[in-house]
Amino acid sequence: MNQDNELPQMLLNDDQLEQLDELLEFFYSEEEDADLFVTLGYVTAQALQPAEFNATDWLKKLISKPVIGAEGEQLNNLLTLAAKTARQGFYQGGGIELPFDLEMETEDDEDEITDWCAGFMQAVFEQEDTWFATNEHAIAELLIPIMALSGLFADEEEFIEIEEDPQLMGQLAKQLPDLLLDIYCQINAPEEKPKTKPLIGKLKNNRRR
Repeated sequence: MNQDNELPQMLLNDDQLEQLDELLEFFYSEEEDADLFVTLGYVTAQALQPAEFNATDWLKKLISKPVIGAEGEQLNNLLTLAAKTARQGFYQGGGIELPFDLEMETEDDEDEITDWCAGFMQAVFEQEDTWFATNEHAIAELLIPIMALSGLFADEEEFIEIEEDPQLMGQLAKQLPDLLLDIYCQINAPEEKPKTKPLIGKLKNNRRR
């Protein structure tokens, strides 16, 4: 993989993203159903794994009612396309173009990142045996920023201080593109050491000086 020359892959173009959003709204029926950003985070996590894609199975986890008909086929095809594009980006070393502003300048930006990270972690939870089969400690370390940004661990002691520090959260958000590439390398070529290390400990130590 050549991480110096490859550009990040855009999972879907603007028209496809709009279509995906509309289809998710079409099938939306429960508060727990996934929105656009949850879905994109979920699909990205799936693309990091070497397993074959099964968008039909993914949709059963993301949407509570049956995803059928022409709309269901379109939704299935879009998720498969997004996952294939993401995997290609990771394999080539350029990664992916994330669907939100990493600067987190507005509340909407923060919500989008939170939803994306929550969707990503949902996929991890569903496949813990696969995710942690090779190097549990390294993968767990790389997932810490995504866990913090997801908001799913807000009540856990080790994450409370992190989430109360906007500057630290902003630093973690900016790490996401490199973290995804490191996770891909760790899962698919575990002998390669990640080039990026989570900055949580370093930033917290600096803040306390």
